[in-house]
Amino acid sequence: MTRLADAATLASRGQLTVPSDARLMVISTDSVMQEVLSEDFGVARRSKPSGPPKTLTLTVAVIQRVLQPQLSTLDLAPGVPHVAELLKEAGYRPPVQVSGQPLTGDAAEYVAQGNPAAAAYNGGSMSGNPANPTNQLERLLPYASGPPQPRDPRDPMNRPVPPPDYMLPSPAKIYDTAVIAHAVLSDGKGEMTVVAVAHPKEDLHDVKKQLAERIANAVLH
Repeated sequence: MTRLADAATLASRGQLTVPSDARLMVISTDSVMQEVLSEDFGVARRSKPSGPPKTLTLTVAVIQRVLQPQLSTLDLAPGVPHVAELLKEAGYRPPVQVSGQPLTGDAAEYVAQGNPAAAAYNGGSMSGNPANPTNQLERLLPYASGPPQPRDPRDPMNRPVPPPDYMLPSPAKIYDTAVIAHAVLSDGKGEMTVVAVAHPKEDLHDVKKQLAERIANAVLH
């Protein structure tokens, strides 16, 4: 089951079967999940037990991970079933890692002139290409007498070096975040996995509330 929520896209799988006369105690690794579920189950109108009240425990583990390109969805939540499939159902598409982008503008023109360094930078190969006398002369210029030649700004090898990782924006501001809640009943009669894909700048506190409401609805309805 999948739906577009206010702050994130949710997908869920599984079933939680709780007798109407049972009391439910929540144990969660996340304070938001603990608070919302405990409140929902506490105010819910359930049948009055005819005998001694039966208490079940609902254990909910919550995992939150930024979906960076190098992160494998198979390793996102080991031991929790169907996470990769649920991420796809929620609309998640892994970001494409771009490598060897084609050169354009002056850099492309520079490569077209046969500069070996630029051709190698652009993924080209020098094998099988006829030697260019002009380029061979350019390679000898650093060894010639006289002042050094200025760097050609069109050469891709002279592009600015990217900043170090600690100066880059936080990954959470660039990539989606997966929030996974896995609920298991103590009597072994039900388990449920709910996944939310939250986009950057979305309130993860609200996203966790939506996950909790999805689990509560599965128990109470």
